[in-house]
Amino acid sequence: MHPPSGSKWLACGLALLATVAGAALALRAWAVQPRREAELGGLRLRLERAVWLHEPTDHGDTATLPALPGAPAPGQRRLAVEFTVFNPRSVPLEFSSGEVRLTESSRGTEWRPSMGGATPLTVRPSELLSVTVGFDVPRTPAPLRLEWVRDTERAFLLSTRRPKSLGEGPPGWPRRVEDLPPGNASAGSALFHERLACTSCHGNPAEPRGVRLGPHLGNFARVGATRVVGMSVAQYAYESLLDPGAFIASECAGQATCARPTSNMPLYGETLSPQEMADLISYLVNLRAKE
Repeated sequence: MHPPSGSKWLACGLALLATVAGAALALRAWAVQPRREAELGGLRLRLERAVWLHEPTDHGDTATLPALPGAPAPGQRRLAVEFTVFNPRSVPLEFSSGEVRLTESSRGTEWRPSMGGATPLTVRPSELLSVTVGFDVPRTPAPLRLEWVRDTERAFLLSTRRPKSLGEGPPGWPRRVEDLPPGNASAGSALFHERLACTSCHGNPAEPRGVRLGPHLGNFARVGATRVVGMSVAQYAYESLLDPGAFIASECAGQATCARPTSNMPLYGETLSPQEMADLISYLVNLRAKE
């Protein structure tokens, strides 16, 4: 038996409503995604670089160093942000670096630049200005949003987290890689190539000239041991997986081989078990380029 015509119209209507609702959700999801470029109030802004700066004691220095003028206060970490502002209009427009803000939406906290000045700049027609600002952020585990606020408009530029300082320690994680369980390189290889899909950014370790967004890892066993003086390759891998933005490899600091100067790696300390972390590190520290 065929359903009556009224049922057909009802089914079609429900299907149409579901399609419209799905499209609305997709548009909403797109709207909350970070965009590295935006245009507000007649000006165009492009985020060029955002890096959390190291502290003197980040990697085990025991000497107590004096605070330099303009340095972050004890317990704070500085996010250095570089961006360009362009005026496509035919008239001069005002811009203030205070329009760029760092927010912690869960608590409603908002930080203005602690360095870089808030004096308005006049951007002449067709002029491109390079601006650098810094945000000094106290301890917080919450996600942070870098936003451009101009008049009543907002643009979401970047999502980040404040790195841990020495002694804070990632929740639930030991400070030393030696305190993890023994790792299995084969299990780590499966994580790297399959579940975590690390090759989508770093490429295949066996193919140095392959297409990639991040640094090539085929020679990680050798290069990783040279990144931070006095730090083993295993400890470097461990800290990089827990806090990908703390150290940006030189080949990803503006060189042509990497697409972006900031890290887009997930925070693996939130998704991996201690055993999986140990397995992945075991795989990485045994990677050696074929010569």
